[in-house]
Amino acid sequence: MIVVLGIGNRLRGDDGIGSIVAQELKKYESDNLIVYDCETTPENYIDKVISNNPDWVIFIDACNFNAPVGSFRLFEEKEVSKLSGAFVSTHTLPLTVSVALIKTNLPHTRISLLGIQPERLNFSMTLSNKLRQSKNEIINFLLKLLKES
Repeated sequence: MIVVLGIGNRLRGDDGIGSIVAQELKKYESDNLIVYDCETTPENYIDKVISNNPDWVIFIDACNFNAPVGSFRLFEEKEVSKLSGAFVSTHTLPLTVSVALIKTNLPHTRISLLGIQPERLNFSMTLSNKLRQSKNEIINFLLKLLKES
């Protein structure tokens, strides 16, 4: 089973991308896929993740990894801690805390981050044009990845 956690603040422009993608992915939930739109508090979903005992947890979040706007990349658990200063979303706690809590309870679960390069994080309820154009590509990438798993 795979659990996807979308993270983001929809009032901060491109920071909302993880939350928006999660909302779209909910249409594809199944016995093997559970999707949570965590908004800015992924730590509130840790108990739900643990109770599902997934094989793989994928966080989706805006992240500055010095790539062109709208680019996305799958980072594995070891890379997430190196990127912790690059997260641009407005989490209550750092993403590394959520990762550590999951790993403490589910040591054999694979954890990844689909990082998405934002353009702007100002107060806005809309994505930048480049992220809006990338959104469907991101969703298709995830659907393909999930089918292959």
